[in-house]
Amino acid sequence: MVAFGPQKVPSHIIVCPFCETCLPVPSDFDAVYKCECGACYKVCSINAVEKGVYEIAGELWTEEELTFIQNVPVDVCNIVVEKDFDRLLSLREASDASLLERFFKYNADEKLGLVWVKRLI
Repeated sequence: MVAFGPQKVPSHIIVCPFCETCLPVPSDFDAVYKCECGACYKVCSINAVEKGVYEIAGELWTEEELTFIQNVPVDVCNIVVEKDFDRLLSLREASDASLLERFFKYNADEKLGLVWVKRLI
């Protein structure tokens, strides 16, 4: 019999709203992350959700596809905005003293959201 020591399991995760895959909490607020189901997500200010969706769209479609999509009145994606992302970050920071204070380059007082976009076509 092989004995294994305790495995460190992340205490805080996010769950993809499209496939329910558990993912680590994003730490780089400028990056666009990708789930295995093809959905992309990004942390952004609640006041800049539209900009966040546009940045994610740049990862999902080519420039030519984006131009076409913007001119056709068709639903091309599903979007989910999680507005309580600040609360998750606060819980995570409170439970792990080794984490650095969150960094948000625009305004540290801004409320953060987690924006998900999944391509339909």
